[in-house]
Amino acid sequence: MLTPRQARFAFIPLAAGIMSGVISLVLTTLHVGLVPDLLSTWLRTWPLSFAVALPTAWVVLPTVQALLAKLTHTATIPSAGRHSGRLG
Repeated sequence: MLTPRQARFAFIPLAAGIMSGVISLVLTTLHVGLVPDLLSTWLRTWPLSFAVALPTAWVVLPTVQALLAKLTHTATIPSAGRHSGRLG
């Protein structure tokens, strides 16, 4: 099992690997079609895709997280004394 710190470090390479694999498979299939050597062609193109995706993800994902943190607001719970309404 991973610690939370290890999981944070593993997230970006794992996400980049999966995303680059799926995208390169789709693009390779669109480019060469469903040919008998599709798997070997895809496995030759995937490392290049990953080499581009990993550094991109290291830059883009933290930037997106920071942007979303600035755009996200947290709901505040009003204090009971100030918004209790009328009684009686």
